[in-house]
Amino acid sequence: MSEDEKLLKEAKKLPWEDRLAHKNWKVRNDANIDLAAVCDAITDPKDPRLREFGEDLFVSPDRSSPFFRKAVADSNAPVQEKALDSLIAFLKAADADAGRYAKEVCDAIVAKCLTGRPKTVEKAQMAFMLWVELEAVEAFLDAMEKAIKNKVAKAVVPAIDVMFQALSEFGSKIIPPKRILKMLPELLIIKIRMFALLLKGLH
Repeated sequence: MSEDEKLLKEAKKLPWEDRLAHKNWKVRNDANIDLAAVCDAITDPKDPRLREFGEDLFVSPDRSSPFFRKAVADSNAPVQEKALDSLIAFLKAADADAGRYAKEVCDAIVAKCLTGRPKTVEKAQMAFMLWVELEAVEAFLDAMEKAIKNKVAKAVVPAIDVMFQALSEFGSKIIPPKRILKMLPELLIIKIRMFALLLKGLH
């Protein structure tokens, strides 16, 4: 057995939060894979494990720093992607009660995932859609407001895309158009900025 295999085997004995915050990226990666598998196997949204994950992984002991928030902000790109997988698996298994954990995690996704690899961005958008499905609309729209103010255009485009995707899929009764209209001035500024960059590139 290699050193890595020994490390991963020993790490499996640790609590979820210790595995997900482990200093070794392979342990964190493995933990996210295992967590996603557990959540994928859950068929009842009232399964006590979901509440346990909610309390342990979204809220830290000092009630201030959710582990999922840290996980989706992982500096290691493959681990970050696996963290989104585990978050998506959790959200698919959960019910609307999980919506209370949305704000900080949505903010972390906006801050760290929308400029990532295409697959990471795609998974980030999927997570946002699941939060909306779980009735965390306010947290989603608040996060979108922050996203469109990002100076990096690469982060803005997927935010706009998922916002209109949510409006299209869930309708105006769920996604209040007024909130999106409030963002229009910012969206116009972005369009002008992107057009200016395009013109600059033509010279």
